[in-house]
Amino acid sequence: MDRQLVAEALDGRGFAQFGEVLENRGDTRRRDFSLQFAQENGPRLWVNRIEPCARAPIIVREMERHPHSAQSFIPMRGGRCLVVVGLSAADGALDPATIRAFVTDGSQGVSYRPDVWHFAFTAIDGSNEVAVIMGYSGRGDDTVLTSLDERIEITWPMRVEA
Repeated sequence: MDRQLVAEALDGRGFAQFGEVLENRGDTRRRDFSLQFAQENGPRLWVNRIEPCARAPIIVREMERHPHSAQSFIPMRGGRCLVVVGLSAADGALDPATIRAFVTDGSQGVSYRPDVWHFAFTAIDGSNEVAVIMGYSGRGDDTVLTSLDERIEITWPMRVEA
C-alpha cells in the first residue's frame, strides 16, 4: 500500500521534535546550535553535490538514522530542498506514523538529532552543494538503514511560504 504526504514549510516549531532549523531569523548577530557528536572520533565535514529531483512525487523507500550523532545539512546555494524525517520507536525501528516532510525556503539548513530517521536531503529548485557535518563513533554502526514496508509518495506545493 502507498501513502501520500504533502510537504509543509520548514519552521523551527514544526521541526523541533526532529532537530533544529539552521537559520538566524531576527535581530541577533549570532545564534548557537546544539550539535551532538559521538566523542570517540569526533565530527567530520564533507560537501555533497545533489542534483534536483526531476519532478514530484518523490518516492521514499528507504531511510537512515545515526544513533550516536546529530547530522547537519547546510545548503551552499539558494534553492528549496526537501527534508523527510521520522522518529524511532522504543526498539529503535522507524515509527512510520511519525514520518513528515518539509520544504526549506532556500536559505535554511537542518540538523537532525541522533536517532532521527531521514531520507536523502533532496534539491528541488536546481542542483546544490550541501555541507554535511556528522560525528563518528568508529564502532561501525554510525549509519543504520531501513527499508519501508510501504512506498511513501511526497509532493509539495509549487511554492511554500514559511
